[in-house]
Amino acid sequence: MKVRILSAAEVTSTVDMPSAIGLMRTAFAALSSGGADVPVRLAIESADGIHLFMPGHLRTSGDTAIKVVSVNPGNTTRGLPVIHAAVLVLDAMTGRALALMDGTRLTALRTGAAGGLATDLLARNDASVVALFGAGVQARALLEAVRCVRVVREVRIVSRGGMSARALAEELTGIDAFAVTSPVEALDGADIVVTATSSAHPVFPGRSVAPGTHVTAVGSFTPTMREVDTDLVRRATLFVDQRAATLAEAGDLAGPIADGDLRPDSIAAEIGEVVSGAHRGRSTAQEITYFKSVGNAIQDVVVAAYALREAERSGLGAVVDL
Repeated sequence: MKVRILSAAEVTSTVDMPSAIGLMRTAFAALSSGGADVPVRLAIESADGIHLFMPGHLRTSGDTAIKVVSVNPGNTTRGLPVIHAAVLVLDAMTGRALALMDGTRLTALRTGAAGGLATDLLARNDASVVALFGAGVQARALLEAVRCVRVVREVRIVSRGGMSARALAEELTGIDAFAVTSPVEALDGADIVVTATSSAHPVFPGRSVAPGTHVTAVGSFTPTMREVDTDLVRRATLFVDQRAATLAEAGDLAGPIADGDLRPDSIAAEIGEVVSGAHRGRSTAQEITYFKSVGNAIQDVVVAAYALREAERSGLGAVVDL
């Protein structure tokens, strides 16, 4: 059996961020319309992190893949990425393995692209100031995607300890970027807020989010994690990647629901319903919109399939016999 192996650099060279944002439109529209088969992911916790197993199938194209991803917050002290992942692409007709590729870059790319899509659909057209909570791989990809869909003039970056925020601010070019220590200072005047942290507790006070702001939250992915507080989700119009997965996994929403402060039907729409036009998205300039993403395997499927097709076309990757 011949399998194509793609490194992180090869994944990056086959899929740029604008293409990934377009792929997210396809993925989420299929997810919300019933055109994708995606079981709720299997999670196995260890003493040092969590391991997630995420299969998915896109019915229209037949694209099929499974991602195995590990999230180990302690890796920051080891000089390693918090997230490691690999994606196996399968031939849906024969079951043969077609490719194995680095999933760490792919995860950052598709997560960033989902945030970019949500920003494109939900943020005000004139939104230009970003408050970014987190400065790791995911946060960088999310900022990259936001800059693909809005003209961003300023970014305020908050990170635990502040070192990574300062490093990211120094790296960014063509934009005013500042590391700040106060969440309230970061929010002052911001019209786009992005959270990509591993925090179990809210990283900013929801009451400080101004009317008209769009918030994308991707960091919390278990019922016990909360990046945003109840005040914010009660004030905002709520959008999610997939209702069932979000209600099962996202502490940002599952926590307030369990506490009786929010109802499951408070979710306005899945982002795929906004893509398809089934929901209008933002309705007023003063509305706070909030997109919660826990990540979905169909995102990995469409990006991995695209990367494989581009790699085959250009001859990238090593083809090995297993």
